[in-house]
Amino acid sequence: MNAIDGIFDGLFGYERLMLICGFVLFVFALAAITLMIVQRRDFKAAMLLLVFAVVLMGFPGIAAVKFNQGMVEIDHLREQPAPPTDPQQKQQYERTLANLEQRVAGNPQLQAEVADGYRAIGEVDKAYDLARSVLATKPAPAVRQTLVPTLTAKLEQAAAALPAPAPAPSGSAAAPVAPSPSAVAAPAPAGAAPAATSPAREEHLQEIATVARELQMQSQAAPLPANAHVALANAYVKLGDTQKAAANVEAAKRADPHVVLNPALKVALKPPPADNGH
Repeated sequence: MNAIDGIFDGLFGYERLMLICGFVLFVFALAAITLMIVQRRDFKAAMLLLVFAVVLMGFPGIAAVKFNQGMVEIDHLREQPAPPTDPQQKQQYERTLANLEQRVAGNPQLQAEVADGYRAIGEVDKAYDLARSVLATKPAPAVRQTLVPTLTAKLEQAAAALPAPAPAPSGSAAAPVAPSPSAVAAPAPAGAAPAATSPAREEHLQEIATVARELQMQSQAAPLPANAHVALANAYVKLGDTQKAAANVEAAKRADPHVVLNPALKVALKPPPADNGH
């Protein structure tokens, strides 16, 4: 069944129908020609039928070859450490990915690979939108694992775009703001003015919490790489959950003992100085 599915990968419904009809017609034409040769009859009409069957199979066959070439190209792109810097090359990849995205509808594994292709060229939002549509189908563990780089990139993007907390106006009392359950601000230093949570910051915090939850759930399917745990640690620091942040730092170190942590993360997770009673 998997081999048959592989033949039809990347083909639209009408192309699959053409391929099936062409194959059936091809077999029928071969049988007719064989019978006519045995009976010493003229088989020119059957030859025309054979040619028509080959033409019928040819169009979807060419489409399948182009699709496979496109997927190989995207697989190579996904292995690159950084997005392409040439604008024309990036546009070419975008066209290829847009074409592949249309052809992989209904195949979660291939959709996840295309989403990762968008991530590889720096189109993180497109990658995440496609990844969310795949996650909505409750895919297999292998598919979830393919989505990890996309979710990691989106989490890093969301955390980097988080607006800084707005300080309260000097000399005025700040209105109390009730923190949301998923977006608890980190404690402010002593003597600092209270920060007001703006709607834009609250929205970004909710987005960070959503993506972090989606990425953390992938660890149920397979262990996450070190960079994914680092992204989660940074996200949980933004959300004020230092316990989960510390747990992900430890998981990152287990996955890669040489993992590099950014200074801000180290400072955020540094234990407070001991109180000696002075």
